[in-house]
Amino acid sequence: MRVLALLFSCFCLASAADLDYGRDIRPILSENCFHCHGQDSKKRMAGLRLDESPSGAAVHADKILDRITTANKARQMPPAYSNRTLTSDQKALLKRWLDEGGKYSKHWAFVPPVAPPVPSGAANPIDAFVLRKLQAEGLKPSPAAKPAAWLRRASLDLTGIPPTLAEIDAFEKDAAKNGDGAYARTVDRLLASPHYGERMAIDWLDVARYADTHGFNNDSEREMWRWRDWVIQAFNSNQRYDRFLTEQLAGDLLPNPTLEQRIATGYGRNHVINSEGGIIEEEYRVEYVSDRVRTLGMSWLGLTLECARCHDHKYDPITQKDHYRFFAFFNNVPEFGEDGRVANAVPMIPAPTPDQQRRIARLQADIAKLEQVSARLSAGWKFKPMTPPAPPADVTTALNLDCNDGPAPGIQGNACIAKDAKTPAVPIARRNPLAFRVWLQSTAADTDAPILSTIDYSKNEAAVGYASGTELRLVNGEVELRLSQRFPAYALRVQSEGARIGAGEWRHVTVVYPGVAAEPDAMRMKAAWVRMYIDGREVPTRILNDGASLPSPGEKPSNQIFKLGWDNAGKSGTRFQGKLDNIQILTRDLKPEDAARWFESDALPYALSRTQRSPVETAWIRTYALKDKNKPLDDLKAELYAVRRASPMTMVMQELEGTPRPTHLLLRGQYNLPGEKLEPGVPESLLGAWPAGAPKNRLGLAQWLTKPDHPLTSRVVVNRFWQQLFGQGLVKTSDNFGFQGEFPSHPELLDWLARDFVDNGWNVKALMRKIVLSATYRQDAAGSPELTARDPENRLLARGPRFRLPAELIRDQALAISGLLTEKLGGPSVYPLQAEDLYKGIVVAADYPGTKYITSKGPDLYRRSMYTFWKRTVTHPAMTVFDAPDREFCIVKRSTTNTPLQALTLLNDPIYVEAARKLAERALREDAKAPIAYAFRLATGRQPDERESQILRTSYEKLLQTYENDRRSAEALLTVGPAPRDPKIPTAQLAAYTGVANMILNLDEVITK
Repeated sequence: MRVLALLFSCFCLASAADLDYGRDIRPILSENCFHCHGQDSKKRMAGLRLDESPSGAAVHADKILDRITTANKARQMPPAYSNRTLTSDQKALLKRWLDEGGKYSKHWAFVPPVAPPVPSGAANPIDAFVLRKLQAEGLKPSPAAKPAAWLRRASLDLTGIPPTLAEIDAFEKDAAKNGDGAYARTVDRLLASPHYGERMAIDWLDVARYADTHGFNNDSEREMWRWRDWVIQAFNSNQRYDRFLTEQLAGDLLPNPTLEQRIATGYGRNHVINSEGGIIEEEYRVEYVSDRVRTLGMSWLGLTLECARCHDHKYDPITQKDHYRFFAFFNNVPEFGEDGRVANAVPMIPAPTPDQQRRIARLQADIAKLEQVSARLSAGWKFKPMTPPAPPADVTTALNLDCNDGPAPGIQGNACIAKDAKTPAVPIARRNPLAFRVWLQSTAADTDAPILSTIDYSKNEAAVGYASGTELRLVNGEVELRLSQRFPAYALRVQSEGARIGAGEWRHVTVVYPGVAAEPDAMRMKAAWVRMYIDGREVPTRILNDGASLPSPGEKPSNQIFKLGWDNAGKSGTRFQGKLDNIQILTRDLKPEDAARWFESDALPYALSRTQRSPVETAWIRTYALKDKNKPLDDLKAELYAVRRASPMTMVMQELEGTPRPTHLLLRGQYNLPGEKLEPGVPESLLGAWPAGAPKNRLGLAQWLTKPDHPLTSRVVVNRFWQQLFGQGLVKTSDNFGFQGEFPSHPELLDWLARDFVDNGWNVKALMRKIVLSATYRQDAAGSPELTARDPENRLLARGPRFRLPAELIRDQALAISGLLTEKLGGPSVYPLQAEDLYKGIVVAADYPGTKYITSKGPDLYRRSMYTFWKRTVTHPAMTVFDAPDREFCIVKRSTTNTPLQALTLLNDPIYVEAARKLAERALREDAKAPIAYAFRLATGRQPDERESQILRTSYEKLLQTYENDRRSAEALLTVGPAPRDPKIPTAQLAAYTGVANMILNLDEVITK
């Protein structure tokens, strides 16, 4: 049962004049009474409502007092079956409140923050508010921490990496000479570090439930690291926090959104996705939308909106209708309930890295210049007789259908017209190459028509193998390839861009899927392998779906019979209304020169034989005549398309085209029990009016959340930043600012920070600077036994912050001080050392991406821990043992445990054993006279005292004797980890120093900030 903190309950009983409903009374009622006497009318007992003023707590004061004080258990409130009880102090508080008239006030978190007057007595407003609280409690602040201790604290908090000894020495000198100016300069340096964005992103990745896999049973790999890079860059560039919120919530709805703004919306797609066959699609699609509502409530509002999914909220004034009006904002995403078996789920976009974007821009600029040259060449070109090239000599086709006996004129005789014709069987294997060559002449009616199809659309769409097969289509003038296992989610679906195949003209199409030869180690089919050529020239492509898995290497080809220009979709199917000619299917790869040569050997004789050529036919001749001169242009285009194909993909938010998906209140929260139809909306009477003129979509929602007078958004975010620095928020329940949450320890300070944050442009770096330069933050973390007993969680802030580092920082610190850390910023996730066969028996046995852990090599082994491959079902042990979440759901505060397993990890995990060896080598190399003291200072930022030095020296001497007598054990210790050992250091000596370094890395002071 939640109870008021002892600190506040004692203080509140001190004086009747200090009684405050929001601080002292509502928490008691919320915990013990609102469940049966709150806003949920369906569960309300005896018609008595106690969560709002008009209900008549004062009117029924005598009855209430009687029921809470009676000794008769049958009449006692709360009833025994509720497992709730009131303490004597709480009963006394309720009696006093009722005696004074039972006055209500609006919950503090639902009132817009107003900056209170800053108390006198300190230059920094933070210190002024804290000092006033301490004085009221009869306490004094702790002395300032030593400069080196503060620098280590600030460096870890702002960059996640400890300071170097050179930085410590320089800062100590600067602080001794210049005082506060040295602190300010150091904070500015840390805020300007590119590692600042990495440290700030770690907490946000928990909130936004970022991971590298989808979760659920298959838990396959997804590609979302470009969103993680966006977060890092947003913090490094000090993006305004209201913009940070807006771009993640609705970047795609901004006017002319940039690529980065669309990438930002991955915040809404980081949720788990189920790929288990047999699930009910709509059930899980609803779960994804509900997750977005929960994450919205937790990350921006600090409210448990999910509690209103099945019924009105039991505590907060949030109705079930409110929940589904929020739901409506996120219900219009074109996604599937079952998706993501081997790759990203739709919707997704290509997301080239900044380097790739720069390369693309350079190529586009060079192409534009050469296209001007090409245009001049074309303008000056005059026809000359030519000899068409012969087709490639090594022509081997699985199918060659020239349609010479067809009913209509074609390229080489007569062409086919779709009826019910089928091709002979073609042996197709998904691991093997496949290519199509076909001439087509479309009509205006061919807006979505099959060219060649083995897909069976007649099955139930819920069937496991619905629409499996192979298909080539023409869709609005673009060519589309479908290699499908279950359409559309588990399909490779690629469409040309810029083919612009118009009606009435013969055009040649070549589509090539090279198979796994394009990437031998791949664990799935990849849409990026597909290349398309129109009239012999490559065109860019875009990926519509990329979820096709690969069979085992022993797969045998299956014979597939293609329907020629028709399919069986719908009652009568769809038919290609135009003509087809020279149809070839090849079970081998085609090179670009083959595609061009084959086209030219068909097209040029046809065009040259024509007495009246169309513009397209004339272009064929001209292009061939200028082919050599235009080769540099064609090469640049091929390079451009290759860069685009190599770009990573990322999942994003976007809106359904056409009519929005309707939203209904779901009875009991069940996907198949729709009730009242609802429009997007927010609880305006509770949290403020909708902004004038704002659209009723996610962009409008972002505008509502970032209104300067919104009661929650700024409070919630500054509280989380405070929590990041002090271990506890000013509101301890950072996940709940509602009635069940705790009252702020310093409510006026919270409101001042929230107001100051907004008024200064939502400036995160300015906020962090203000806090870490405060005397409150600069205090020594040590506390007297009396102070610790009185305030064990440091809620009064009478001492500096002291708590264990997050999991990522514990490992990163070990890598940094040992000299192993790779400081590369951003990029794909990496695979540091972990126990072999950890996935065995836990991870699904299918060969899907993300089901095998292939350890990285070289510098990637030592990247920062935030880049570690984050598998939801089996998170890396070095993260899990130190309480990192699996990130299946939004988490705004990690739990903190203290178990023997943590010490065992630091002493025995190869990551830390290797780091200890490299720390020992570094200490011996950089300070051979006092390596132990040097290693200790690297790890703690200070010199060991005499007692510590004696313990470490004695330990070294014992270890040295042990390893001199047991060289085999010494050698075994020094082979842990792939980093090479220093051969110049004697084996026993290095092993002994490694043991001492391992002890140092295991010190509480080292893993604690």
